[in-house]
Amino acid sequence: MIVKKLQELIKNEEIDALLLAGLENPVAAKNLYYITKYTGSYGFSIIGENYKYFVSDFRYRDQAQKEAPDFTFVEIDGSLIDALNSIVLKENIKVLGFDQKIRFSEFKIYSDLDCELKPATTLVESLRVSKTKDEVRYIKKACEITDQALEYVLDFVKPGVKEKDLEILIKNKMIELGADSYWPRFIVASGERGAMPHGMASDKLIKDGELITFDIGCSYMGYSSDMTRTVAIGEIDTRLREIYDIVLEAQKRGVEAAKAGMTGKQLDSVCRDYITEAGYGEYFKHGTGHGLGLDVHEGPRVSQANDSPLELGACVTVEPGIYISGLGGVRIEDDIILTEEGCIILNEFPKELIILK
Repeated sequence: MIVKKLQELIKNEEIDALLLAGLENPVAAKNLYYITKYTGSYGFSIIGENYKYFVSDFRYRDQAQKEAPDFTFVEIDGSLIDALNSIVLKENIKVLGFDQKIRFSEFKIYSDLDCELKPATTLVESLRVSKTKDEVRYIKKACEITDQALEYVLDFVKPGVKEKDLEILIKNKMIELGADSYWPRFIVASGERGAMPHGMASDKLIKDGELITFDIGCSYMGYSSDMTRTVAIGEIDTRLREIYDIVLEAQKRGVEAAKAGMTGKQLDSVCRDYITEAGYGEYFKHGTGHGLGLDVHEGPRVSQANDSPLELGACVTVEPGIYISGLGGVRIEDDIILTEEGCIILNEFPKELIILK
């Protein structure tokens, strides 16, 4: 079904076919996987209106034929360019679209093909926005693992513990719970470091009276989760409590307002306007959210820069925050699926302030 949708899109483009590549490039390989379900590290696909080919060498022949059985397999017997050119010539391809996520070094290889190359980045990405039932199930499972991992690590959060030690505990628990993988680095930012939206876990020791922000996620069946929670270590400053309550209310309002058909800008404004009215607009500088799926960050954007309607079935994050240098910061984030009436929240970890004694 997905391949047929892509072939319909190709009809409307000024290209004869589309090249998808996974030349040990994990970024470009996401699109190849989405269309073919091939999980190997070396593979290519050329898809036209009435044909679809998968290209690899003998190392991946059996795997490709098992995972992409509906594709005509072409084995590389010599050079990659010769294999791809055999398809170009057979199907009389004059203009071949390519995924702009490929590296420049890869592009130089494809430039030797006997056809014109034309960038066609958004074709597959547009299909990836609205999630299937299976995709929602995988993201939901990744969210469940993330919820459970954070719940587990809170038993170890106490003054004198390093942020990095908490990061390691979360990662190990995620694998134990069934995650495929986790992000290379987690945001674990305590005290004044909480003012850094992307404050990666450091050697800093947790102190009493601080907030600590966890922005963590994992992958299940290739699909990502992305959750942020901020918790308190003992009693905190009244201003920290004030900004926590403001962010929490803004986040709740965003989730309550979210639905398919509203623009990314409109959803962003729900959270941003509340924080601004509360007097902290200058401390909320990033967008409210982003798409989530095979990539942790993908389309659509939930920000002032997106005037396009959010698609039915899209998975997006809602993550407003306030960050004050010298004091600290708060961010709260849920992953949601957009419906016609509203949204489905995939995270279940509590959002009310948790105070660890």
